[in-house]
Amino acid sequence: MIQHIKIRRAIKSDAQDLSKLILENANSTLLPHYNEEQWAVFTKYYSIEETEKKIKEWVFFCADIEGEIAGAVALNNNFVVGFYTKLAFLRKGIGQMLMKHIEEYASQNDISELQLAASPEGLEFYLKHDWKKIKASIFYHYGVGFEETLMSKNLK
Repeated sequence: MIQHIKIRRAIKSDAQDLSKLILENANSTLLPHYNEEQWAVFTKYYSIEETEKKIKEWVFFCADIEGEIAGAVALNNNFVVGFYTKLAFLRKGIGQMLMKHIEEYASQNDISELQLAASPEGLEFYLKHDWKKIKASIFYHYGVGFEETLMSKNLK
């Protein structure tokens, strides 16, 4: 595990770095699962402008290593979203730290159950960390469907 990781709330000026991190990660891990229309929607959904909006609307956290954003996770009501790790920091415990942080935040804010939509790439991670499959679902963004697995985790 990497030392000197600070989990902090994202701020508007983080939007560019967050957008870049998420799109680079997704380009490497998710692009093989998406068609052109889905990829166009995904890149719009995490554009700098849309990420700025999400920082204002969601509870958005960053893993910060000496001023560099190494990962991100957000909460939209009780739904975990925007959970990505910078490629250079994959498999170094940052995802575990971010997930633990968001779960603790939710518990402290009287949220007893979390949900998320797992991509094919993320499914193994969530199962390993005690998330339960609910069902295969299609989630729509800008009118385009994405096949993902709805999952939940009880925090009590």
